[in-house]
Amino acid sequence: MTTIVWFQRDLRLSCNPAFNRALQRGEPIVAIYVHSPQEDSPWQPGSASRWWLHQSLGALSGQLDRLGIGLQYFRSNTIDLIPRLAADYGASSVSWTNRHEPFRRACESVLETELTSRGIEVSRFSDELLKNPDQFLTSGKSSPYRVFTPFYKRLRKQLQFETWLTADRRPLQEESAPHHEALTLDQLGLLDPFPWHEKLHRHWVPGEESALQRLEYFVANNLGNYPGERDIPSCAGTSSLSPHLHFGEISPRQILNALQPYLQLDINGVSKAAESWLRQLIWREFSRYILRHFPATPAESMDKRFEAHFWKNDEKSLKKWQRGETGIPIVDAGMRQLWETGWMHNRVRMLTASLLTKNLGIDWRAGADWFWETLVDADLANNTMGWQWVAGCGVDAAPYFRLFNPLVQAKRFDPDLVYTSRWISTIEDDTYPEPLIDLAASRQQAIERYKHTIQSKRN
Repeated sequence: MTTIVWFQRDLRLSCNPAFNRALQRGEPIVAIYVHSPQEDSPWQPGSASRWWLHQSLGALSGQLDRLGIGLQYFRSNTIDLIPRLAADYGASSVSWTNRHEPFRRACESVLETELTSRGIEVSRFSDELLKNPDQFLTSGKSSPYRVFTPFYKRLRKQLQFETWLTADRRPLQEESAPHHEALTLDQLGLLDPFPWHEKLHRHWVPGEESALQRLEYFVANNLGNYPGERDIPSCAGTSSLSPHLHFGEISPRQILNALQPYLQLDINGVSKAAESWLRQLIWREFSRYILRHFPATPAESMDKRFEAHFWKNDEKSLKKWQRGETGIPIVDAGMRQLWETGWMHNRVRMLTASLLTKNLGIDWRAGADWFWETLVDADLANNTMGWQWVAGCGVDAAPYFRLFNPLVQAKRFDPDLVYTSRWISTIEDDTYPEPLIDLAASRQQAIERYKHTIQSKRN
């Protein structure tokens, strides 16, 4: 008898309930990863995300090798493959951590039914969530929350801090013979043939070890400054843990454990800063909650008045925005940071999104698609809710008539152009492009478009 551990977005060994369950059973472990982009359709991972996944799987494989457990890679349909592997290895159980995307949840439900019908125990865990979204509903109407603040307040009151210790390691075991369908990591084909992603190595070290080091450093050195520096893009004011969280190299509960002493004892007077960071973690939870209850939101505006005809079709301006050639310095800096590093500061993400959707009037889905392709932390729930929030068409959204003025924002958050100059070396040269649009005029046009198209539907 063996136990199969199916790794998905939980690419770590410590504090991993699915892996811990396999250890507890005391049977030889078969560890697998299945790349099945057809089951992710229409949201197959983007190029930057696949680069991170490739590196993270390599790091996880090294950790498992030290335990005598080989990580086997497959490119297949999970519903067909995993029952076949279970039969071939004589597996008594299969454990995994749930995904939150609607299409993935559907696949997992079918798989569980198939395995249990064969007498195989299935152990599923939702470790990346703090609450079960199906049970966490408004107290009055028993309907899903659509506004963040009441969601946050109630969840915060109910939040239980637990100690998730690193799992006891079983003795080294004889590695199971690789299945004949198993591939090498390179054979998964995660990396683009065009090696644009090679530059990402200069900015990131994927893997569980790096994630834990980043968390420890941030809490020890930067947590106290978080409220004052989180909006300043030139500072290391945020943890930059988002890609590690996305791939499950670290879990929300591990972050809660790290914050617990600061929240409860106010060590070094940073309880307010810890609470501020915790609020962002709960915002991440809220995005998954919204995707669970409103699964159409990656492709459809929550506010149905913002339909396709509301937006402009302007491919030329979209390309300039993508390339960081709008002539708006802080926006261009953000887009160039994204292309170079696969990441962008959150404050600048809002500015770039506001310019695209409101000043340029381009559909939020075009921006979301570009972020999906280029972000190492591309996450369907976060990406969708962030774009709809800025565009004014999503849950708890910023009003459409609220436009971020990037020049005013730059004076406030990058007054000495430290961030902007880092990514735009030609800002003072004649080669830097003229502004693509007049900010004041385009703001007024956006408001008029909103009044005529959206407000008229309300009347």
